[in-house]
Amino acid sequence: MSECRPAYITEAEVDKLLTWPAVFEVCVQALQSVCEEKTSDSQPSSIQPARPFANMKRRNGLAFSMLGYIDNYRIKSIDADKAIDSLGHKLLTAFPNNVSLPKPLPVIIATIFMLDTETGRMKTIIEANGITGWRTAGLSMASTKYLYFDRNEQHKGDKVLAILGCGIQGRIHAIGFGTMFGISEIHLWNRSVSRASNLKKELDTLTASFKNKNLKIFVHESVHDCVKTADIIVTATQSTTPVLFGNMLKENVHINAVGASFVNHHSELDATVYESSKLYVDSYTGAKTELKALNCPVEAEVGEIINKSKVLTKHPRTIYHALGMAVSDVAVAQIAETLYHKNK
Repeated sequence: MSECRPAYITEAEVDKLLTWPAVFEVCVQALQSVCEEKTSDSQPSSIQPARPFANMKRRNGLAFSMLGYIDNYRIKSIDADKAIDSLGHKLLTAFPNNVSLPKPLPVIIATIFMLDTETGRMKTIIEANGITGWRTAGLSMASTKYLYFDRNEQHKGDKVLAILGCGIQGRIHAIGFGTMFGISEIHLWNRSVSRASNLKKELDTLTASFKNKNLKIFVHESVHDCVKTADIIVTATQSTTPVLFGNMLKENVHINAVGASFVNHHSELDATVYESSKLYVDSYTGAKTELKALNCPVEAEVGEIINKSKVLTKHPRTIYHALGMAVSDVAVAQIAETLYHKNK
């Protein structure tokens, strides 16, 4: 085999290459691709096996891998006419003690290996903590569009967004939603108020790039005050006990549940939230494994609503549970990889 070193793309380079419109469009197609029932020849398709975990108790660490192949999709901002396929493998590790090292590292470290779909050779190695954030927010935005904004006319216009948890995911969701949707207010809550205040300061500097230039940002000390006027909620905490309860919510609301621990994906929301809402997921495969202890029926995959193979149930409250899709990682990584080589 001749020497051909894979390209290497850093986190900083990823942030310069990705744009929200491109991420949003491939996340919509990733959601479509996992649906078994095909409604048109142009519908993307995909393969993503259940992800294996390795719990390294001696090291207090966790590792798991996500392999994904997505076919017949397009990145319209790069080439609207070309249907492409992509193959990639994301490796994630979670080591809580990283923050206490003499030179601290992120607790979660993600790397994506992009492979040639004709030969299987590794083409590119991508530092992927950023991609994980972008694609998670992209999937949340796609779900919000099809489960909330498209539900009926009363959901058109500027809306109030509440974010619980102001870490990496809370931050990227605030930026993505502010960029893509007409959000009038963003309300922030975090267990440590200082983190929410720091995020507000950053978002205040970005409002000129948001769809609504007059967007207002507020910090709250209680979850109830943060969500009481919210039309859209993002839960992005690592809480192992519920932080959001049914009596805190407006009648009409959409929730994107993207946080909680690796072991338990549904600990952020109280049972009263599930009992008063309709639940949708990114994929049945993930739900069968990671929501099996949750006593709440799944209405549909979001992709089934997008593809119109299922009709959105008329209900004032909806929940989108993000479980993690390898094909969305791969599709977003493909944007970065394509533009990286194009710019060389």
